[in-house]
Amino acid sequence: MFIKILIAVFFLAESNCQPQKGNISNEEPKSIAEESTGNQSGENAKTKRSLQEICLLPALLPECSGMVALDANTLVGNNDSGNKPILYVFSPKDPEKVKTVKVLGVENNDWEELASDQDHVYIGDTGNNAGTRKNLMIYKVKKEDLLTKNEVTPEIIRFVYKDQVFPTGKRHNWDCEAFVCIGDSLYLFTKNRGDFRSNVCAIPNTPGKYEATILDTYDSQGLVTGADFTMKGNKGELVLIGYVGKDKGYLPFVIHFSDFEGTDFFSGKSDRWVNDKNLQTESIFFHSAEEVWITNEEEHGDVGYVFSLRL
Repeated sequence: MFIKILIAVFFLAESNCQPQKGNISNEEPKSIAEESTGNQSGENAKTKRSLQEICLLPALLPECSGMVALDANTLVGNNDSGNKPILYVFSPKDPEKVKTVKVLGVENNDWEELASDQDHVYIGDTGNNAGTRKNLMIYKVKKEDLLTKNEVTPEIIRFVYKDQVFPTGKRHNWDCEAFVCIGDSLYLFTKNRGDFRSNVCAIPNTPGKYEATILDTYDSQGLVTGADFTMKGNKGELVLIGYVGKDKGYLPFVIHFSDFEGTDFFSGKSDRWVNDKNLQTESIFFHSAEEVWITNEEEHGDVGYVFSLRL
């Protein structure tokens, strides 16, 4: 592995990335050079990409753990456990102008992800750090309501994991901070502290109580904290984001799966990028077919940003 230091710090499969801090509203986004490597067929593709700062996160989103786009100019995000059951709607062009939407009749036990389809946003109250929760839920609300109302009443999707073993410590495989909506189903990608893999489960996206069964597993080599899915032609595209713990920090990674049929996520090509700048990356979503946006929590003195990554 070789680290080349020029003007930027190059972003290799295991190299450096140094985000620039500051107000970017009146200047071109600052970029971080990077390279990608690897796919499931064993090829090594090293193509320079660029990670850019889009905007600072709103001050009301210091613990942003989920984000999706409501339309071309509007984002919605959430804070995680211990915060109010509120969604925050804003434009990346003016991130301090925030509309708050209260989700009625529920608590923020541990909101860890947002996903969306054409008409709805799904709020994942799925965080399970200790592995002992028995009230895992996903709340379903209308996109239009988030744009036009200050309060919404959700539909509730409840689930449990089949064959779950309740642990006595945090080294377990029953946490989930990432899921996507495809057709009439929600596909969950677990955050495994036990084996640092990610299991895939599926449940319906309609109200009810369901049992989530493991369908597949992937060696993510770290903790998965966000996901998104899109179609490119007649093939699927999936992105996962997460981090690898190192000392007191977090080293982020992105895995891009492409060229697969249906929901056979891991059967096509894959590319992985690793960043050794400490950032607790928590959410990822497709801004276009060729670009994803990423957010981080304000941990360890970090500043919260919306970043862009070209795939």
